[in-house]
Amino acid sequence: MTVMQKLRMFVVQEPIVATSCLIAGIGLFLPAVVRPILDSYETTKQVPPTALSDVVAGVTGKKHS
Repeated sequence: MTVMQKLRMFVVQEPIVATSCLIAGIGLFLPAVVRPILDSYETTKQVPPTALSDVVAGVTGKKHS
């Protein structure tokens, strides 16, 4: 019996388990592969952080000199 036939039998006999395995595989694939790809695109567009004095001025409503 080949692997594909065994896989087909498994999907027919246990469709819920097979679907759960597929969803788990996608859940493991996305963060492991897609996130590093997205991070590599973001490195070219990084924005410099805002100065802390500007953040404090924005929160308190007071302008710093």
